Amino acid sequence: MSLFQHISIKNKLVSIILFVSTLTMVIGFTIVGISNVKSLKKEMHLNTLMNTRLIGEYSVAPLTFDDNAGAENILSKLSTIPGAVSGALYDRNGFLFASYKRSDDIFIQPLYKNPDELTESLSFFTKNILKVDHPIIYNNYEYGIIVIQVETTLLNKKIKDFIYIMASILAGMFILAFFLANRFQKPISQPILELAKLTRKISVEGNYDVKLERSSNDEIGILYEDFNNMLQQILIREAARDEAEKKLQKEKERAEESDQLKSAFLANMSHEIRTPMNAILGFTELITMPDSEVTPEEKENFIKLINNSANNLLQLIDDIIDISKIEAEQLKIIKKDCALNSTLKDIWQSFLEIRKHKGKEKVDIRLNESALEQNIFIKTDPLRLNQVLTNLIDNALKFTEDGFIEFGYEIQNGKQLLFYVKDTGVGMDQKKKDFVFDRFIKLEDNSSRLYRGAGLGLAICKSLVELLNGKIWVESAPNIGSTFYFTLPFDQVHASENSMKIVDVNEIYNWHDKTILVAEDEPANYIYIEEVLKITKAKILKAVNGKEAVDMISNNSNIDIIIMDIKMPVMDGYEATRRIKSLRKDIPIISQSAYAMPGDIDKGLESGMNDYLIKPVKPKVLLSILNKHLNQLSPTG
Repeated sequence: MSLFQHISIKNKLVSIILFVSTLTMVIGFTIVGISNVKSLKKEMHLNTLMNTRLIGEYSVAPLTFDDNAGAENILSKLSTIPGAVSGALYDRNGFLFASYKRSDDIFIQPLYKNPDELTESLSFFTKNILKVDHPIIYNNYEYGIIVIQVETTLLNKKIKDFIYIMASILAGMFILAFFLANRFQKPISQPILELAKLTRKISVEGNYDVKLERSSNDEIGILYEDFNNMLQQILIREAARDEAEKKLQKEKERAEESDQLKSAFLANMSHEIRTPMNAILGFTELITMPDSEVTPEEKENFIKLINNSANNLLQLIDDIIDISKIEAEQLKIIKKDCALNSTLKDIWQSFLEIRKHKGKEKVDIRLNESALEQNIFIKTDPLRLNQVLTNLIDNALKFTEDGFIEFGYEIQNGKQLLFYVKDTGVGMDQKKKDFVFDRFIKLEDNSSRLYRGAGLGLAICKSLVELLNGKIWVESAPNIGSTFYFTLPFDQVHASENSMKIVDVNEIYNWHDKTILVAEDEPANYIYIEEVLKITKAKILKAVNGKEAVDMISNNSNIDIIIMDIKMPVMDGYEATRRIKSLRKDIPIISQSAYAMPGDIDKGLESGMNDYLIKPVKPKVLLSILNKHLNQLSPTG
């Protein structure tokens, strides 16, 4: 290739023409040659196969009457077939019955291995031999096997002769192509050489104010015209170079700012993770120290602090996972029927408790009562709608010390829902509003006040609302407050009667007559579930893997419900559920797993699980789910 770069354009054109023409001829001859060889082989194969079948049919009688001499006589006819080397006739048990060989140094197998496996003719070529194995079948009865070997000498000679002829033709055509290429390359190379001389002169003199005369209307003429345009563009581009350098400097500054932003984000992540971990580990150690003088009241307060810190850490982990899925475009929207007012009321009740834990009892959290006047069901992703509203209300609570937070919705033109979250917090100016939904951004009030958070909540809200085919924006003023709005399509559905029912949950659980099987391989997780279930007085059984759970169900008909982990040794929870459901179709199986993706939940439900709990599992949630399914089993439930 380096040699090709240093030769003249004339020789390059000749070389390219020769290469293309030669390559085309070689490919064409190769295709024709392969086709010809295949035809010759096919012809030889068909002739040999026909002879083999014919001799096989003649051999039916000798094989039937055990006439070795007759069979030998039939095989001797192979001497009249050109190239026939040997023939062997085997009886139906694979023993050699008769044979023919052209010379004594040819070896014939006395036994045909596995004669029953040969149900049709087999043929294959070796270097110099074509071998055909053919079962002798007459009236659906197998009499034996005939094997014939034929030399391919004549075939090989034909192939060689063909190769010599093609090589001779190729050489002649190569010489002709060289002569023609050398003659007809001049109209292309000469104008290019002239252009090269002129460009060299321009380069030496540095005078770009010249114009080359176009002498043809072909590609060379177009090249001349383009060269003239290029000279004009050089001056224009010199003027634009300074502007490009300025833009490049700005991009560099933006990249540095992005790098600083990510570095600040990582530092913030370290702070946001270590802060709750410090509280969890610190207060846990204080409670468990042998010589601790912590009073019962202090211990109760410490436990609340540990719980709050763990919830903050879990929220941070969920935000990091969500933003990662959004950036990777792996977050899926799963639309279901959603009881809108019930969802809002649950969020409101939840934040009345969260407000107490965060020490913000002064903040009045309101749910717009006008939004609850009618029971509306819509088709959306309930999980993501809940997540957006929860993030917005949590963000409002973070920046509001007193006053109120109000949220609700209204129906606009019967086509879309307008949700809002309004607070009387610190608010923000226009500059902050412009990037409030950007990732890794944290808005600080001033240097004297630090607001906790990773700078991901509002970015996640924006991405989720857009995935739900809506828009989100904010209206705010400093020291007055902020109102976040977002819209969603109003896809109303009619709810079934079962979805309209309200179930009263009895928080006094007495399951002394129930047996609960817990399939869990982690000792700490099992101990936790066992402690939660102590108040129910239920009988608890343990299985350390899926297979053990299946065996226990097979041998114990008194088990009423199963709490099933997913990731277990020997057999996972999905497979264990499928097998258990094949044994006892009606037994409720509640999954509890750290797999929290919607696809994992759907996979669990498809395997036969009745409900799904995502770790960490809260005691009230676990007891409520169990109570729901146990009530369905009871005669009065």
